[in-house]
Amino acid sequence: MTQNNKFSFKFLFSILSVSDIYTLLMLILYTFLSIIFYSELSSSLLLIIENVFLIFLVFSIAYYSNKYNNNKHLKLFRRIYIAPIIFLIYSQIHNYIPLVNPNLYDDALVSWDRFIFNTNPTEWIYRIANPVLTEYLQFSYMLYFFMPLVFGIELHFRKKDEALDNFSENILYAFYLSYLLYFFMPAIGPRFSIHDFNTISLELPGLYLTEFFRSVVNNGGGIPIGAINPASVVNRDCMPSGHTMITLVNVYLVFKNKSYFRIPIFIFAMSLIFATIYLRYHYVVDIIAGVIFAFLAIITEPYLSNFLNNFLKKNKN
Repeated sequence: MTQNNKFSFKFLFSILSVSDIYTLLMLILYTFLSIIFYSELSSSLLLIIENVFLIFLVFSIAYYSNKYNNNKHLKLFRRIYIAPIIFLIYSQIHNYIPLVNPNLYDDALVSWDRFIFNTNPTEWIYRIANPVLTEYLQFSYMLYFFMPLVFGIELHFRKKDEALDNFSENILYAFYLSYLLYFFMPAIGPRFSIHDFNTISLELPGLYLTEFFRSVVNNGGGIPIGAINPASVVNRDCMPSGHTMITLVNVYLVFKNKSYFRIPIFIFAMSLIFATIYLRYHYVVDIIAGVIFAFLAIITEPYLSNFLNNFLKKNKN
């Protein structure tokens, strides 16, 4: 019995990648949180079922990818299917943040910005607002998930498998690290704490697509259309700025790997980071924290990846 158990665990680890392990660790953590707060979460059972299904999905795709490792379509699917799972993991964490840390730290973040700049940066920057700039920056902000996906697909078609594996590991690590960091200083951002959320469309109008993009961001951030009290339901994910973290990690990797799209990605990336302030999603101190943690993610991930790769190799021998 013991030998069979050892064999089964060894087999399961032998088919996994480092990226798989990062995702599985997050899903296991969420499952434990759903169990711990079972009586306080109205959807706890559904969350547990969803996470168990996703864990099974990760193992299943890993198994068939290893079994049919010459199948190019399956190889591509394994590399991109994780994108919607990243969003599912993001959307789940906001069930747990208010239970683990019910405090909001917006007052502290506002005071830090005022201490550094002697003003509210989102109010100061309003003087340059115009519909053309708003349209461009809202579009840039929407490229948050799209830019890493484009680069990952580029690496796949350039057949840079090792670079793609490293890219996937770095990006996933940065995503999941940002999600965990939200627990420490939950905040909802200056569009609620400094400005009137209901007047943003009047104060920052765009041209054609701004309102559509803005509604997509609101929905993805936990604010359904017609929400009576948006501040009470919005995701508490301002500190640090995940948009800044992931975008900078992506910029580092596109230049490191000499992406064909590194110049437009850099331009849109800098625009996106500026947009987080201009569009009132973040405080400047969120951005500073995002820069620091992006640097730490870039530095620390290779060490963790190397440790996990050595562990996986032992199970494959």
